[in-house]
Amino acid sequence: MSDFDSVYLIPKGISSVSSRTEVDLCSKLGVAPFISSPMKNISGSELVIEMGRNDCIGILHRFDSALNRINNIGIIAENKVPFGVAIGINNWEVELAIADYAVNNGAWIICIDVANGYIPQLGKIGKLLKSRYGNDVFLMSGNVITIEGSDYLKESGYDFVRVGIGSSKFCATREVTGIGRNQLAAIEECSETDTYIVSDGGVSIPANAVKSFAFGADFCMLGTALSYANEAENKDGKAWGMASKANHVENHKEIKSIEGKEFNIDPSEKKPLKEILDQFKWGVKSACTYLNCKSYKEIPYKCKVVSVNEKLDY
Repeated sequence: MSDFDSVYLIPKGISSVSSRTEVDLCSKLGVAPFISSPMKNISGSELVIEMGRNDCIGILHRFDSALNRINNIGIIAENKVPFGVAIGINNWEVELAIADYAVNNGAWIICIDVANGYIPQLGKIGKLLKSRYGNDVFLMSGNVITIEGSDYLKESGYDFVRVGIGSSKFCATREVTGIGRNQLAAIEECSETDTYIVSDGGVSIPANAVKSFAFGADFCMLGTALSYANEAENKDGKAWGMASKANHVENHKEIKSIEGKEFNIDPSEKKPLKEILDQFKWGVKSACTYLNCKSYKEIPYKCKVVSVNEKLDY
Protein backbone atom coordinates (compact mmCIF):
# COMPACT_ATOMS: atom_id res chain seq x y z
CA MET A 1 0.00 0.00 0.00
CA SER A 2 1.26 3.48 -0.86
CA ASP A 3 2.10 5.89 1.97
CA PHE A 4 -0.57 8.15 0.55
CA ASP A 5 -3.41 5.63 0.55
CA SER A 6 -4.33 5.90 4.22
CA VAL A 7 -6.08 9.28 4.02
CA TYR A 8 -8.54 11.29 1.97
CA LEU A 9 -9.04 15.04 1.84
CA ILE A 10 -12.49 16.54 2.26
CA PRO A 11 -13.76 20.13 1.84
CA LYS A 12 -14.29 22.33 4.89
CA GLY A 13 -17.18 24.16 3.28
CA ILE A 14 -18.87 25.23 0.07
CA SER A 15 -16.61 26.26 -2.78
CA SER A 16 -16.86 29.49 -4.72
CA VAL A 17 -14.28 28.28 -7.26
CA SER A 18 -16.44 27.00 -10.11
CA SER A 19 -13.80 26.30 -12.75
CA ARG A 20 -10.34 24.76 -12.83
CA THR A 21 -9.24 27.66 -15.02
CA GLU A 22 -9.61 29.94 -12.00
CA VAL A 23 -6.90 28.11 -10.06
CA ASP A 24 -3.35 29.48 -9.91
CA LEU A 25 -0.50 26.94 -9.88
CA CYS A 26 2.23 29.57 -9.71
CA SER A 27 4.76 28.69 -7.00
CA LYS A 28 6.97 31.17 -5.15
CA LEU A 29 9.52 30.62 -7.93
CA GLY A 30 7.05 31.72 -10.59
CA VAL A 31 6.63 28.26 -12.13
CA ALA A 32 4.35 25.29 -11.48
CA PRO A 33 5.33 23.28 -8.37
CA PHE A 34 6.70 20.19 -10.14
CA ILE A 35 10.39 19.23 -10.33
CA SER A 36 11.94 16.26 -12.10
CA SER A 37 13.88 13.80 -9.98
CA PRO A 38 17.54 13.84 -11.13
CA MET A 39 17.53 10.19 -12.15
CA LYS A 40 19.61 8.61 -14.86
CA ASN A 41 17.49 7.17 -17.67
CA ILE A 42 14.87 9.84 -16.92
CA SER A 43 16.08 13.39 -16.35
CA GLY A 44 18.46 14.03 -19.24
CA SER A 45 18.76 17.24 -21.25
CA GLU A 46 15.75 16.50 -23.48
CA LEU A 47 13.39 16.03 -20.54
CA VAL A 48 14.87 18.98 -18.60
CA ILE A 49 14.25 21.30 -21.55
CA GLU A 50 10.70 20.05 -21.98
CA MET A 51 10.02 20.45 -18.25
CA GLY A 52 11.00 24.10 -18.57
CA ARG A 53 8.89 24.59 -21.66
CA ASN A 54 5.95 23.31 -19.63
CA ASP A 55 6.52 25.82 -16.83
CA CYS A 56 8.15 23.32 -14.46
CA ILE A 57 11.75 22.70 -13.40
CA GLY A 58 13.85 19.82 -14.66
CA ILE A 59 17.06 18.81 -12.90
CA LEU A 60 19.84 17.30 -15.01
CA HIS A 61 21.11 14.08 -13.41
CA ARG A 62 24.77 13.59 -12.44
CA PHE A 63 25.37 10.04 -13.70
CA ASP A 64 27.44 10.85 -16.78
CA SER A 65 30.94 11.94 -17.72
CA ALA A 66 31.95 15.47 -16.77
CA LEU A 67 32.26 16.41 -20.44
CA ASN A 68 28.78 15.17 -21.30
CA ARG A 69 27.30 16.96 -18.30
CA ILE A 70 28.96 20.24 -19.32
CA ASN A 71 27.75 19.81 -22.91
CA ASN A 72 24.21 19.08 -21.74
CA ILE A 73 24.17 22.14 -19.49
CA GLY A 74 25.16 24.22 -22.51
CA ILE A 75 22.39 22.69 -24.61
CA ILE A 76 19.79 23.37 -21.90
CA ALA A 77 21.04 26.93 -21.36
CA GLU A 78 20.57 27.74 -25.06
CA ASN A 79 16.84 27.09 -24.67
CA LYS A 80 16.46 29.74 -21.89
CA VAL A 81 14.24 27.57 -19.66
CA PRO A 82 14.24 27.22 -15.86
CA PHE A 83 16.44 24.27 -14.90
CA GLY A 84 18.57 22.73 -12.19
CA VAL A 85 21.71 20.61 -12.16
CA ALA A 86 22.57 17.76 -9.80
CA ILE A 87 26.08 17.24 -8.45
CA GLY A 88 27.61 14.62 -6.18
CA ILE A 89 29.99 14.85 -3.22
CA ASN A 90 32.84 12.68 -4.55
CA ASN A 91 35.52 13.98 -6.96
CA TRP A 92 34.68 17.34 -5.46
CA GLU A 93 36.87 19.54 -7.67
CA VAL A 94 35.10 18.20 -10.76
CA GLU A 95 31.65 18.49 -9.18
CA LEU A 96 32.36 22.06 -8.08
CA ALA A 97 33.51 22.99 -11.59
CA ILE A 98 30.27 21.61 -12.99
CA ALA A 99 28.27 23.58 -10.43
CA ASP A 100 30.17 26.76 -11.33
CA TYR A 101 29.48 26.20 -15.02
CA ALA A 102 25.79 25.59 -14.33
CA VAL A 103 25.43 28.74 -12.24
CA ASN A 104 27.27 30.82 -14.84
CA ASN A 105 24.87 29.49 -17.48
CA GLY A 106 21.68 30.37 -15.67
CA ALA A 107 20.79 27.31 -13.58
CA TRP A 108 18.08 28.05 -11.02
CA ILE A 109 18.95 25.17 -8.68
CA ILE A 110 22.07 23.24 -7.72
CA CYS A 111 20.99 19.93 -6.21
CA ILE A 112 23.51 18.09 -4.06
CA ASP A 113 22.16 14.67 -4.93
CA VAL A 114 22.67 12.12 -2.16
CA ALA A 115 20.26 9.69 -0.53
CA ASN A 116 21.17 10.42 3.08
CA GLY A 117 20.52 14.00 4.17
CA TYR A 118 21.94 13.46 7.63
CA ILE A 119 25.64 13.16 6.71
CA PRO A 120 28.17 15.80 7.86
CA GLN A 121 29.51 16.48 4.35
CA LEU A 122 26.22 18.14 3.41
CA GLY A 123 26.64 20.74 6.12
CA LYS A 124 30.12 21.69 4.91
CA ILE A 125 29.11 21.71 1.25
CA GLY A 126 25.97 23.77 1.83
CA LYS A 127 27.87 26.46 3.69
CA LEU A 128 30.62 26.49 1.06
CA LEU A 129 28.22 26.84 -1.87
CA LYS A 130 26.03 29.44 -0.14
CA SER A 131 29.15 31.50 0.51
CA ARG A 132 30.33 30.97 -3.07
CA TYR A 133 27.08 31.75 -4.90
CA GLY A 134 25.05 33.84 -2.46
CA ASN A 135 21.59 34.40 -3.88
CA ASP A 136 22.59 33.66 -7.49
CA VAL A 137 21.16 30.14 -7.27
CA PHE A 138 18.99 28.01 -4.99
CA LEU A 139 20.58 25.06 -3.20
CA MET A 140 18.76 21.75 -2.74
CA SER A 141 19.59 18.57 -0.88
CA GLY A 142 18.15 15.74 1.19
CA ASN A 143 16.74 13.29 1.82
CA VAL A 144 15.38 13.68 5.33
CA ILE A 145 12.24 12.65 7.21
CA THR A 146 12.50 14.59 10.48
CA ILE A 147 12.60 18.22 11.54
CA GLU A 148 16.11 17.67 12.87
CA GLY A 149 17.12 16.80 9.32
CA SER A 150 15.29 19.67 7.64
CA ASP A 151 16.60 22.15 10.23
CA TYR A 152 20.13 20.87 9.67
CA LEU A 153 19.91 21.44 5.93
CA LYS A 154 18.30 24.85 6.34
CA GLU A 155 21.02 25.95 8.76
CA SER A 156 23.63 24.67 6.31
CA GLY A 157 22.40 27.01 3.59
CA TYR A 158 19.96 24.87 1.61
CA ASP A 159 16.86 26.56 0.22
CA PHE A 160 15.09 23.34 -0.85
CA VAL A 161 14.84 20.20 1.28
CA ARG A 162 13.95 16.87 -0.29
CA VAL A 163 11.70 14.94 2.08
CA GLY A 164 11.15 11.19 1.85
CA ILE A 165 13.01 7.93 2.44
CA GLY A 166 11.76 4.68 0.99
CA SER A 167 8.45 5.96 -0.36
CA SER A 168 9.33 5.75 -4.06
CA LYS A 169 8.56 2.86 -6.36
CA PHE A 170 12.27 2.83 -7.19
CA CYS A 171 13.44 2.70 -3.56
CA ALA A 172 14.15 -0.35 -1.39
CA THR A 173 15.79 1.46 1.53
CA ARG A 174 13.06 0.44 3.96
CA GLU A 175 13.41 -3.24 3.08
CA VAL A 176 17.22 -3.16 3.26
CA THR A 177 17.88 -0.84 6.21
CA GLY A 178 14.63 -0.50 8.13
CA ILE A 179 14.91 3.28 7.75
CA GLY A 180 11.83 5.16 6.55
CA ARG A 181 8.66 6.96 7.48
CA ASN A 182 5.16 7.57 6.19
CA GLN A 183 5.63 10.26 3.55
CA LEU A 184 2.83 12.53 4.74
CA ALA A 185 4.01 12.43 8.36
CA ALA A 186 7.53 13.30 7.21
CA ILE A 187 6.28 16.24 5.13
CA GLU A 188 4.12 17.53 7.95
CA GLU A 189 7.00 17.56 10.43
CA CYS A 190 9.66 18.90 8.06
CA SER A 191 7.36 21.69 6.86
CA GLU A 192 7.87 23.35 10.24
CA THR A 193 11.32 24.34 8.95
CA ASP A 194 11.35 27.68 7.11
CA THR A 195 12.49 26.38 3.75
CA TYR A 196 10.99 25.01 0.53
CA ILE A 197 9.81 21.47 1.19
CA VAL A 198 9.94 19.03 -1.74
CA SER A 199 7.85 15.87 -1.49
CA ASP A 200 10.23 13.32 -2.97
CA GLY A 201 8.90 9.80 -3.35
CA GLY A 202 5.59 8.25 -4.23
CA VAL A 203 4.08 11.20 -6.10
CA SER A 204 3.20 8.96 -9.02
CA ILE A 205 -0.38 10.25 -9.46
CA PRO A 206 -1.97 13.72 -9.13
CA ALA A 207 -3.85 12.79 -5.94
CA ASN A 208 -0.55 12.21 -4.15
CA ALA A 209 0.64 15.66 -5.19
CA VAL A 210 -2.53 17.18 -3.73
CA LYS A 211 -2.04 15.27 -0.46
CA SER A 212 1.60 16.37 -0.34
CA PHE A 213 0.54 20.01 -0.64
CA ALA A 214 -2.13 19.49 2.01
CA PHE A 215 0.50 18.32 4.50
CA GLY A 216 2.88 21.20 3.81
CA ALA A 217 4.95 20.50 0.71
CA ASP A 218 5.79 23.47 -1.50
CA PHE A 219 6.89 21.36 -4.48
CA CYS A 220 6.58 17.77 -5.65
CA MET A 221 9.40 15.79 -7.24
CA LEU A 222 8.34 13.44 -10.02
CA GLY A 223 10.30 10.34 -10.94
CA THR A 224 8.19 7.27 -11.67
CA ALA A 225 5.58 9.29 -13.54
CA LEU A 226 8.22 10.87 -15.79
CA SER A 227 9.77 7.52 -16.66
CA TYR A 228 6.79 7.10 -19.00
CA ALA A 229 7.57 10.31 -20.91
CA ASN A 230 8.73 10.11 -24.51
CA GLU A 231 11.40 12.68 -23.61
CA ALA A 232 12.87 10.58 -20.79
CA GLU A 233 16.32 9.10 -21.39
CA ASN A 234 15.07 5.52 -21.12
CA LYS A 235 14.56 4.95 -24.82
CA ASP A 236 15.28 1.25 -24.17
CA GLY A 237 12.30 1.04 -21.81
CA LYS A 238 14.36 0.38 -18.69
CA ALA A 239 14.08 2.42 -15.50
CA TRP A 240 15.84 2.06 -12.19
CA GLY A 241 16.51 3.75 -8.89
CA MET A 242 19.87 5.40 -8.34
CA ALA A 243 20.73 2.90 -5.58
CA SER A 244 19.79 -0.10 -7.72
CA LYS A 245 22.17 -2.85 -8.83
CA ALA A 246 21.97 -1.63 -12.42
CA ASN A 247 23.17 1.85 -11.46
CA HIS A 248 25.91 0.46 -9.19
CA VAL A 249 27.23 -1.70 -12.03
CA GLU A 250 27.24 1.20 -14.49
CA ASN A 251 28.53 4.02 -12.30
CA HIS A 252 30.47 2.58 -9.34
CA LYS A 253 33.55 0.44 -8.85
CA GLU A 254 31.83 -1.97 -6.50
CA ILE A 255 28.35 -3.07 -5.53
CA LYS A 256 27.47 -2.11 -1.98
CA SER A 257 24.03 -1.88 -0.41
CA ILE A 258 21.34 -2.36 -3.07
CA GLU A 259 18.55 0.03 -2.09
CA GLY A 260 16.97 0.66 -5.49
CA LYS A 261 14.59 -1.23 -7.72
CA GLU A 262 14.43 -1.80 -11.47
CA PHE A 263 11.54 -2.27 -13.88
CA ASN A 264 10.72 -2.23 -17.56
CA ILE A 265 8.26 0.12 -19.24
CA ASP A 266 5.87 -1.09 -21.90
CA PRO A 267 6.46 1.06 -25.00
CA SER A 268 2.70 1.32 -25.48
CA GLU A 269 2.47 3.23 -22.19
CA LYS A 270 4.88 5.97 -23.24
CA LYS A 271 3.39 9.42 -23.87
CA PRO A 272 4.49 13.05 -24.34
CA LEU A 273 5.80 14.73 -21.20
CA LYS A 274 3.31 17.55 -21.65
CA GLU A 275 0.46 15.07 -21.34
CA ILE A 276 1.86 13.73 -18.06
CA LEU A 277 2.42 17.19 -16.59
CA ASP A 278 -1.03 18.32 -17.70
CA GLN A 279 -2.56 15.39 -15.80
CA PHE A 280 -0.84 16.60 -12.64
CA LYS A 281 -1.67 20.25 -13.20
CA TRP A 282 -5.35 19.69 -13.95
CA GLY A 283 -5.63 17.12 -11.15
CA VAL A 284 -4.40 19.65 -8.61
CA LYS A 285 -6.62 22.35 -10.08
CA SER A 286 -9.63 20.06 -9.91
CA ALA A 287 -8.93 19.35 -6.24
CA CYS A 288 -8.80 23.09 -5.64
CA THR A 289 -12.32 23.54 -7.04
CA TYR A 290 -13.61 21.08 -4.44
CA LEU A 291 -11.66 22.75 -1.64
CA ASN A 292 -12.46 26.39 -2.48
CA CYS A 293 -8.84 27.23 -3.33
CA LYS A 294 -7.86 29.90 -5.85
CA SER A 295 -4.25 28.76 -5.44
CA TYR A 296 -2.73 25.36 -4.66
CA LYS A 297 -0.93 27.07 -1.76
CA GLU A 298 -4.30 27.38 0.02
CA ILE A 299 -4.89 23.62 0.12
CA PRO A 300 -3.54 23.06 3.68
CA TYR A 301 -5.99 25.62 5.06
CA LYS A 302 -9.09 24.60 3.11
CA CYS A 303 -9.28 20.84 3.67
CA LYS A 304 -9.84 18.29 6.38
CA VAL A 305 -7.89 15.04 6.49
CA VAL A 306 -9.80 11.85 7.22
CA SER A 307 -8.79 8.22 7.44
CA VAL A 308 -9.89 5.99 4.59
CA ASN A 309 -11.20 3.74 7.38
CA GLU A 310 -13.25 6.55 8.87
CA LYS A 311 -15.87 5.08 11.20
CA LEU A 312 -19.47 5.65 10.31
CA ASP A 313 -22.24 6.52 12.76
CA TYR A 314 -25.46 4.62 12.14
